[in-house]
Formats: sequence, C-alpha cells, structure tokens
Amino acid sequence: MADELRRSRARFALLAFLARRSLFGSKLTFILLVVAIAAGAGFQIPNTANLTGWDRALLEDGLTHGAGDIRVEPKDGGRFADGDAMAATIGSFAGARAATPILVYAGAIGSKGRFLGTPVYGIEPETDPFHLTKGAVLAKGDSEGVLLGSSFAKRLGVGIGDAVELRVIFGAAGMAVGDDNLGRFSMKVRGIVAGSAGGYRFVFVDRGFLAKESGEPKSASAIVVHLADHELATSQAAAINAALPDVEAIGWREDDPYLTSYLNANATIAGVSYAMVVAAVSVPMWALLYIHVLKRRREIGILASLGFGRGEIFAIYVLQSIVVAVIGCVIGAVLGYALIRYFQGHPIFEWESLVVRPVLSLHAFLGPALTIIVTALIAGAYPAWRAAHTDPAQVLRRIE
Repeated sequence: MADELRRSRARFALLAFLARRSLFGSKLTFILLVVAIAAGAGFQIPNTANLTGWDRALLEDGLTHGAGDIRVEPKDGGRFADGDAMAATIGSFAGARAATPILVYAGAIGSKGRFLGTPVYGIEPETDPFHLTKGAVLAKGDSEGVLLGSSFAKRLGVGIGDAVELRVIFGAAGMAVGDDNLGRFSMKVRGIVAGSAGGYRFVFVDRGFLAKESGEPKSASAIVVHLADHELATSQAAAINAALPDVEAIGWREDDPYLTSYLNANATIAGVSYAMVVAAVSVPMWALLYIHVLKRRREIGILASLGFGRGEIFAIYVLQSIVVAVIGCVIGAVLGYALIRYFQGHPIFEWESLVVRPVLSLHAFLGPALTIIVTALIAGAYPAWRAAHTDPAQVLRRIE
C-alpha cells in the first residue's frame, strides 16, 4: 500500500510538472488567462462587499433605527390603555430583543409663526427610531425637550437649544378644529435626528409627557418589537397574533414593501453581477485554453505515445485551469481588497445617516473566488477533453 501511495504521488508530481511546463511554455497565453481571472475577481469581490453593505445599511436604518422588526397595534384601531404592560407581555415572546411602546398623534412644529405638519412621536428614552446627528437624546420625563427631524430643522432654520412651538391634535381627526383637543406647547430643541425610515421628517417627545397631556397617562399607539434575527419577524408576528387575539402584529417584510423590494433588488443585482463575471471569465478562458491545446498537439501526441493515458492527459490540462484560476484569484483578491478599502473611505452612497460602506468579510472573498474557480474548471474541461482525445498517430504523421 505504501509503495502504491508513493507511486501515486510521484505520478501526480510528474503530471503537475508537465502541466506547469506546458502552461508556462506560452507566456502570452498564461498572462492573458491570469488577467481574465484577476479582472473577474477584482470586480466581483468589492461588488459583493458593497452589496452586503447595502443590505446591512438598509436593515440598520430601516429596522434597528427605524420602525422595528414587528409593529403591534390594537385590532380595534384605538390605543393600548396600558402600553407598558402590553410591551412587557409582547417582550416575553422568544426572540424579542426589546419591545417598547410608542404614542403617536398628528401635529405640527413651528418657529416664528411658520408651522409644518408632522406626526408627533412619544418615545421612551431607550427607544431610538432614528440616528441622532446633533445634540442629545431626551431624558426620561423631559416635558420641554423635543427631537427634531433634520428636514424640519433645515426648513425652519432652527438648531440645538432653539425654541419651537409644538401643536398636537388629541382625539379623532374629525375633531381637529376643536380647541379642547389641541395641545399647544413651547419646546426646546434637544437634538437633530435623521433616518431613512422617516426620522428626518418626524418630531419626537417624551412619551410620558405626551400621554399625560392626552389624558391617558399610560397609553400607547403601538408596541415596536426588535428581534435579534430580522428574518424571524414574519413567524414571530404570527405567534403574537395567535397568542393575543385582540392585537394585530405585522412583520417588517409585510409592513414595509419598499425595504423588502430593495433587498430583493440587491439580491437580483448580485445574481446578475455573478452571471456577468462567469461570462467574462469563461469565454476568454475557454478560447485561450482551446487555442493552447491546438498549439500543443504534437506535444500531446508524444505524451500519448510514451504511455500517458487519456485520463492523465486530461488531468494535465485541467491542472492548468486550476493553476491559472488560483493565481488569478490571488491577484484579484489583492485588487479587490484595495478597492474595498477605497470604497470604505469613499462610500458609493451617502445621505444623512444612511451611509453604504462595503463589508470586509470572508464571504466577500470566498464567494467570488469559488465561483471563478468552478467556472475556470468548467471552461477548461472541454479543451482538456479535446487534448485527451488527440490521435497521436495522426498528429505525429502531421496529418492534423
């Protein structure tokens, strides 16, 4: 058994030597093959990293600092009388990282007589459905502070510490003209917030303050649930609906078709990108290796006449594909890493809090590399098969 193993290793070493010698015998072909592989890997690696960064930024901005993974509201369209108790009940479900009550009323924010309509969110101190860009978050019980969406701050020309006027319509929309359900408050801007989920055009105040002014001190319009795993939202929402028949829980995929469609579009773009790389690598590789085999027919005929079988000749030329693919992927990985570092300093998309930076991960390198290596093997299989089926008698007699 040991003798057979040594002979097998020696045979493989010989095949590897012949593959290297044949491949390096045509330097131009070798260089063109490596360039094709390196270009494919160098393109796809940063593209994969950027698309992963897009997904991460969208989920971070839309869910973690946005509307949450699950939104739970009363089925009758009203409010929870005790939002804290309902949040504690919902938070006990498996997979819930946090469940916090929010209170929402229609209203307006103004300065110097100019008012802009907006939803007014009453939030808890630990809740952050936004990205804080300036100032500080609200302290619990702060009845004079307000967090202002960046869009309102720009349009009203106000900043941290400035005084603004807040109007809140309590009760049904049809009663909006009545003075008995209109709250008028002078507030101080504590912070400027942003967020693609709407934070840039919303106003946030302390929930305790807003609930007290509404006449329902513990009320909540909804419970926002954050999960450790975003993909569990649909199943966890179904579990909440089954356990609590008086509420309506909806996961982010069903509640936010924009975000879902965006993620699906990214997945489609990733698939198209991989397809383009496969085409860009496979066509020149097949053509160059096929021409390489045609140029080496006499060499192949000599190998066959010396006793090398079809399987061994096939292995020689498949090994060439592997060598080229590995060398090209290594060079492409270096190029891809350099591009990733560039895009980390120069994001492909940047708007307020939504900044897309490529994610430097093992997946960004392994996915493209494995795809390109498999593509190279498939592209090189036919030229290798053609080499293995070369008739040595015809070649050596110069009939071919």
